[in-house]
Amino acid sequence: MPEHCSPEDVQWQDIVALLGKDVVDHAIESETEFSSPFEKFEELEVKVVHMCSNATSLALAPESKGRPWVLVVPFCFPGETVRVKVHRHERLHSLCDLLEVVEPNLEIRDESLVKCKYFRTCGGCQTQMVSYENQLKFKRNVVLNAYKKYSKLPDSEVPEILPTIGSPLQYGYRTKITPHFQLKSNGTPGDPFCIGFNDASRPRVVDIEASGCPINGLECPIATPVLNETLPIARKKIHDTLSTFKKGSTLLLRESLNTDVPLPLSSSLTPDELADAMNTKICITNNNASVRERVDNTFFEFNGGSFFQNNNSILPIFTQYIREAIFPPGIVSKPTHLIDTYCGAGLFALTLAPYFDVVSGIELSADSIMYAKRNARLNDIPSTKCSFRKGDAANIFDVVKEFPPEHTAVVIDPPRKGTDMNFINQLVGFLPQTVVYVSCNVHTQARDIGLLLRAVEFDSRGEKYVLESLRGFDLFPQTSHVESVAVLRLCNREN
Repeated sequence: MPEHCSPEDVQWQDIVALLGKDVVDHAIESETEFSSPFEKFEELEVKVVHMCSNATSLALAPESKGRPWVLVVPFCFPGETVRVKVHRHERLHSLCDLLEVVEPNLEIRDESLVKCKYFRTCGGCQTQMVSYENQLKFKRNVVLNAYKKYSKLPDSEVPEILPTIGSPLQYGYRTKITPHFQLKSNGTPGDPFCIGFNDASRPRVVDIEASGCPINGLECPIATPVLNETLPIARKKIHDTLSTFKKGSTLLLRESLNTDVPLPLSSSLTPDELADAMNTKICITNNNASVRERVDNTFFEFNGGSFFQNNNSILPIFTQYIREAIFPPGIVSKPTHLIDTYCGAGLFALTLAPYFDVVSGIELSADSIMYAKRNARLNDIPSTKCSFRKGDAANIFDVVKEFPPEHTAVVIDPPRKGTDMNFINQLVGFLPQTVVYVSCNVHTQARDIGLLLRAVEFDSRGEKYVLESLRGFDLFPQTSHVESVAVLRLCNREN
């Protein structure tokens, strides 16, 4: 079975729900769960009945096939009749290519919105043919369904999912792309030789040629302009130096501010020099080079190959929302201390620092700690106010023992796999006043929030966590991905 909360598991749960648990159990018991009623490359017409959180859709096999089976089809919507070709069989379902939309769902589908020649071939985007309003509604439903299926919380403990906050830029927003290529086992290029992105349905690379997209000649319309300007140059360099590669490689193209201007910015800068420092964009192609970003008036530098959010246009809104969630109107006891766990280069610690007396970022990566400390200095934030500390996974809150839990907010922003019971138990042992859980995988977030709420039913002080709000943020328009923010507040029994 797929790993719990993985994309494969999320889709599998939808398949089980569609077929019915009894049908699935019977197939597994009779060892027929891999006996597809379809021939490979068989073509047929089906009616789409469900859309999964990864934006693929499900259809049931025709009754004439004699057994319950699901067809997984990309780029289509419930209510549509589509013609498909089966290309791979898996447990109780077959993966299909979309050949034709016979009867479109015109309430959702609008092909005039598509901006990329490679859409439906390249796996980077899934929803370009959907209005942005409907994309945001879809992502709200992803959050809703994740909590229904993975939190194991009663409906009474899950607040209404707030509308998804949209990105100011729906195209040209992505500040990092990683095109790649593969060579044959003998080190020679294939025919054709492809440099680009993953195929939407096959383990292969889609070649993204210069002027591939009809809009402004862009190779990738979701990437920022400076990345599109650099991509043809990077492609040519690979062709010119191909003999130096033994296998394949992944290229880095990452937008950066001009790092030649020293920080903190000098008051003696001319208006042109200041504008250059604040706005001029360059492209970094070296994983070990420093990248510079600005979120409102806070600057960040970090290693080119390390993690930092890839949609800068929404980050001011994103960080402001988290600040307002920690300090809602009418709050009686405002937190004075902030702990930013999984802090990376210090995004939340530094953008929120002006609103707290003391801030500490905790990270397992020494390299990230180095950059976070540098970023505090670049923004003239003293170490007496904002510090960054290397935590140990087994005792992550030991480095902030002096923080008063009843006056402390904790921001959690883990990788896709989420946290674990070790972290949750430590968080419960610390018991901060406010917890803000930021996640790029709402399914692991829902699982972890459920575990946290069940771990603190009412402690010895008569306090427990309440899930105060849930909201998605669209950091990746034209895709199925949604960033989710959950806010928890410690409440006493009387409240």
